[in-house]
Amino acid sequence: MRKSIPFCGLVALCAAGQVLAAEPQEELGDAPQSEAKSAKNKKQDSFMDTRLVFIAGDDDFMHEAGVTWPVSQKPDMGAREGYDQFYDKRDSSESGRESRTHLVLHKNVEGYFPGLRTEAAMVMKVTHKRVMSKDPRALSDDGSYIRIEQKLSKDSHIGLLMMPFSTDRLRLGWFWDTSWGGNQVFPGAIDGISPGFKLYFEHSLVDAFVGMKTARLLQTTNSSETDSITESFFGVFGGLGVGNKKNGIRAEVQGAYFDKGNNPNGPVRGEKVTSGGGSARLSFVKDLPIDESADIRLYSADPLLAWNNEDRFGGLRFNVAAEGTYLGQVLEDPDKNGGTKVETGYAGVVHGTLVSGDLRLNLHALARSTGFLFFNAPGAINRFQAISTKLDETPEMVVSLAGEYHFAKPHLTPGLTFGAQMPASLSDVVPNAGNYAPSTLQARQTVVFRRADMFDDTGLLVGRFMPQGHDVKPIFGGRLHLQWDLAEGFALIGEVSMLYDDNRVYLKQDDLHVNAVRDIDDPLTVGAALMARAEW
Repeated sequence: MRKSIPFCGLVALCAAGQVLAAEPQEELGDAPQSEAKSAKNKKQDSFMDTRLVFIAGDDDFMHEAGVTWPVSQKPDMGAREGYDQFYDKRDSSESGRESRTHLVLHKNVEGYFPGLRTEAAMVMKVTHKRVMSKDPRALSDDGSYIRIEQKLSKDSHIGLLMMPFSTDRLRLGWFWDTSWGGNQVFPGAIDGISPGFKLYFEHSLVDAFVGMKTARLLQTTNSSETDSITESFFGVFGGLGVGNKKNGIRAEVQGAYFDKGNNPNGPVRGEKVTSGGGSARLSFVKDLPIDESADIRLYSADPLLAWNNEDRFGGLRFNVAAEGTYLGQVLEDPDKNGGTKVETGYAGVVHGTLVSGDLRLNLHALARSTGFLFFNAPGAINRFQAISTKLDETPEMVVSLAGEYHFAKPHLTPGLTFGAQMPASLSDVVPNAGNYAPSTLQARQTVVFRRADMFDDTGLLVGRFMPQGHDVKPIFGGRLHLQWDLAEGFALIGEVSMLYDDNRVYLKQDDLHVNAVRDIDDPLTVGAALMARAEW
């Protein structure tokens, strides 16, 4: 279990940190602040980032508890997994319904030499859901860092960023759901710790970086003296970007190599699990720079702030980007005893934002193969084993369009979101039911990964078997919401959502009332919720 500072002591340290950093920058790390904030609030948000959410409602009025997954109880108060739809949390790990806080100790000091700046921050995240369940992961590091930066000219500088605990924010890729190379790239890292550094050069028209991260993994060996040892493994990465971030065309490429340790499976026990890949992005910006995902910035104030009048501009502003990633890693070959193979994976996304006065539209369309989804936790069917060529694979595909309009005088913002998803799936998967498996398990089987969240706590995706012969079908969903801003950072929100999922499975008794068999349930789900949200 990770060592941690007692919560009350950390609160005291956080208060002391505000005294230590008497003259903080307007930006902490790489985090651009909202244009709607005053200078006073910028200073405050450099040290605090808290969201409290009170929520009441029901994510599924159509089904009884225990019939569907995720489980939906009767209407009550409190967060539910079912409130998050497949189009949520695509460019962020959070939907805005979570209560959590960041506690930050920040220090920024001008160096003894001209143009030298030194900076450090201890960033701790408190997840309230885990606090209430007494989960030891309730308090965790969320990107503490030390940085040394040297100014070279008016618009260029070099720097060294060092992260002693978590390098989850040192990722490859840009859009959150297609990013890779975070902490979970090392399966089973001891205490979840993965220190690393990044050496970078930044100019108004070109930037480049190289870096490295390491982790300690418990490894199986072929030695007769011991069954397992703790060993260090590493990853190296780098990237190059050309073009203006604020206006015009920009092109970027990134690449990385990671050593994930040894394969523990019997026929290939001790074989190296090496991996790597590359990402590229082409973007075009017209007066609306593409914001870096809040999960990739070093630290920032909450991005889910109320739409403020100061954030409104006349005219048309927009951005659009296309990203692609191709990965590979060496795993056990299920079709060749004692052999290995390179399992490849890909991901791509096109996304854009358009703002015209009080209207804002967001669009994204992404695809992720099963090999990409299981890059962090290798093995869709068996751990550290590649997907057999005998299986049919369907990649995950998602399209989402969201729009909202802000009425400035009453501070009301209605919004509407539509989305469609083809879940990732593998077919011809037969459960391991032994030598005398019943004939009901001998037909074609399909396993579907409906939510496909590769960045959850474990990095594991849970597949669910479909009824025999049932093909995976697209999922459709939509949400209507209304936000009423009462003050800066305080809002009341109401939402109604609908989901049509024809892949919903439940268990029932067969005609002989002997075995439980899978069948397709009613696909329609209707939910609603009322929220009060405070952010500061």
